[in-house]
Amino acid sequence: MASSGFSVKVKMNSTSKIIKDHGLDDNGKITKFFRDDADRLMNPYIPFDTGMLRRNKTYPNNNSIKYTSPYAKYQYYGKLMLTKNGSSWAKLGEKKVSTNKELKYHSSGTGPKWDKLMLQRRKKDLIKDIQNYIKNGG
Repeated sequence: MASSGFSVKVKMNSTSKIIKDHGLDDNGKITKFFRDDADRLMNPYIPFDTGMLRRNKTYPNNNSIKYTSPYAKYQYYGKLMLTKNGSSWAKLGEKKVSTNKELKYHSSGTGPKWDKLMLQRRKKDLIKDIQNYIKNGG
């Protein structure tokens, strides 16, 4: 008996379309959820004096957070920065340079590179939150 042949043609969307359709592109809802959840989980690790560093931030897009306090960069890198004359206080427009001296953080559990601190301590929570968000229909 002769066998009859047939062929199958598989058509797939491009990788970028699949990523976009699932909300994983830069403007996707899952990307935005990830940013917002990471923001929430990072908050306790951000140095706290008056709370301005934690509050003064913007969201330029769905995948980034910009801390806008004038001292945010120094706090994030955790190094004392001084002016040319050795002062930690700078006049408007005056530049500072980084030293090797570590900043001391007074709020327990806070410190430099708070995104990395959060990932060390809460990475599993972040992953679980994202999995649940996707599982529940995003």
